[in-house]
Amino acid sequence: MPRSRTSTVKHAPATRGRRRAAEVSPELRDRLDQAQVLRDPRVRALWPRLEPRQQRIVLDPSEATGHRYPLRSGEVAELSGLSERQVRYWADHGLIAHWRKGSRRLFEAVGLIIAFSITNASQHELQFYRGLIEEPVEELAAKVGILTSVLASRLEEVEPGEAKTVTASLGALTRR
Repeated sequence: MPRSRTSTVKHAPATRGRRRAAEVSPELRDRLDQAQVLRDPRVRALWPRLEPRQQRIVLDPSEATGHRYPLRSGEVAELSGLSERQVRYWADHGLIAHWRKGSRRLFEAVGLIIAFSITNASQHELQFYRGLIEEPVEELAAKVGILTSVLASRLEEVEPGEAKTVTASLGALTRR
């Protein structure tokens, strides 16, 4: 009888009277963490802003790369139109979600969504993101306070459905 493919789930040795508990490999844990980020409302808000072609690539990168996820830095660069250096910069500064296997940065769908969003961003938006990354935390806290006030006044003027989109993203931020 042929053996099934090996799993990335490792089983702990059985103890007396107990079943073996499944242990998840570090690689699988990193990939599962990336999948969890996809559920974040801040990331989900980026999806409608992607072009239809970009959405198709996120759903199935194998047509362009010859394989599914994870993608390497060069592949994310090629697909998104960013340079490989830009992909590494944004990943190393925490904007593009990734995980590492040794010294390699590996990207799941969430990383590609964010890379496409950076590609689609205007120059002043990129400067804003770079400023957020490089700001000292004290100055960033003050700016977030001002932003909160501006959002509160803007939310008074929008439809309830639109307000839910913004408040869900802020709620996810405060739960971290």
